[in-house]
Amino acid sequence: MDNHTTIIIGAGIAGMAAGCYLQMNGYNTMIMEAGALPGGLCTGWKRKGYYFDGCLSWLVGSGPNNTFHKFWSELNVIQNMEFVNDEEFAVINFKDGTKFTLYADVDKLEQEFLRVAPEDAAMIKVLTDAIKVISNVDLRIDKAPELFDLSDFQAFKAKAGEYMEVMKKWGSVTIEEFAQQFKSEFVRTNYRKIFWFNVDTAVAYFMATMGWVNAKASGYPVDSSLQLSKIIEQRYMGLGGKIQYHSKVSRILVEEDKVIGIEMENGRIYHADLVISAADGYSTIFEMLEGKYADDDLKYCYENFNTKAAQIYVGLGISRTFEDLPHYMSLELEQPLRSNGDSKADNMFVKIFNKHPGFAPKGKTSIVVYAKTPTGYWENLKETDPRQYEEQKKAVADEIIDLLEERLGRIKENIEVVDVSTPHTIKRYTNNRNGSWMGWEKQMDNIMQEKKLKRSLPGLANFYMIGHWTQVGGGLPSVVLQARNLVQVLCKENGQTFSTTIGESSPGVSSRG
Repeated sequence: MDNHTTIIIGAGIAGMAAGCYLQMNGYNTMIMEAGALPGGLCTGWKRKGYYFDGCLSWLVGSGPNNTFHKFWSELNVIQNMEFVNDEEFAVINFKDGTKFTLYADVDKLEQEFLRVAPEDAAMIKVLTDAIKVISNVDLRIDKAPELFDLSDFQAFKAKAGEYMEVMKKWGSVTIEEFAQQFKSEFVRTNYRKIFWFNVDTAVAYFMATMGWVNAKASGYPVDSSLQLSKIIEQRYMGLGGKIQYHSKVSRILVEEDKVIGIEMENGRIYHADLVISAADGYSTIFEMLEGKYADDDLKYCYENFNTKAAQIYVGLGISRTFEDLPHYMSLELEQPLRSNGDSKADNMFVKIFNKHPGFAPKGKTSIVVYAKTPTGYWENLKETDPRQYEEQKKAVADEIIDLLEERLGRIKENIEVVDVSTPHTIKRYTNNRNGSWMGWEKQMDNIMQEKKLKRSLPGLANFYMIGHWTQVGGGLPSVVLQARNLVQVLCKENGQTFSTTIGESSPGVSSRG
């Protein structure tokens, strides 16, 4: 396929993964990236000697007993990053001073639930049994489902039968519905915090997450999210791929319902046999393609689906260590943050990078705090009153610092750096719709309508989309799987055998930030 030119829009993880797999199979590819760095939202930033990570909390496939481990190895990630499997997935801190620990080990998690809800032993066993099922199943998903024949379906079912039963039973039950089956007043009152994810998410997602953590297949990285992006960038270029940074695509060129190339913001035109957009979905469909190939299903999604709730991020450089605290926790608030627009969020999340030696000078610590926030509030402030926008960023940071001082202690006197990122920052950096840090919200209404989303657009040839706008939920593993599956399908259509290679350790990649 050396004479077959493919242009990929966006050097996020989806775009670079697609580029890697296409290059492995003989395609000639080039990625156009509007920004200056690889990875899109899989990134972080340095401020005065501190690194603040903006993405990874855990990575499915970090451990060998998960199919994604192979995929990350193909992209060189496993060979070049270190992952930690902590005893605690996260710790929930309630406003009354009590705690609930989401232990990684399912047996310890079961005991923690029994501690707060002994009257619900039966329901707790239902939960932990489902987690154990998921822990013990390594789904063989390295073949694109579009290419399955009868024997593939039979083999998959034989391998994943119990897993499929769990998904069938709990995939349409929300966390809220599941929690209300408990008798415990503690669980019924605090389920919004205990089950970590949004309450209208399927409880199967919580079960799966804890199952992967229990199996030690989903650790968190000692290295940065930006490091992961740089590793995949180097892998792609090592396979012969090319990336043009500071190169914003303004239009996808179409002739007779066939994509023939792209036009850049500066007017330059590039022709291609195939174009794959790994960029923002709305921008791709309704701006680059002017909405001409959006059918009723797609219009419904973009008019009705909720995007992932935007976040306010506050990075703090602290001149002390926090060895006694977990790396990931939530803090229930007495009341929503006053400086956070009209947000009703009564919870904030804290990441303490206390096992990340490259994130802060020795004896010091990088901390990131985030909470849900209304996108419109920040966009309106930035547009109408930039000075007030900056003042409000400081006000949110000050309020969060006060809360950390009250809950954790010895914060204010040790602060060296404060950095704030709003939904406007996300929109400016990646053009992600609504300043969302992912894509569509993993809520039941969206999930039930997910089939309306499309990888290819009706009536348009030589064009595909990948990334977190073509499915509900998103996440790095899922967009890598999308990219890999698409390349398998393309290889099949072109009469060639899909093949991959495992990369090697790349000492030339910066190991931190």
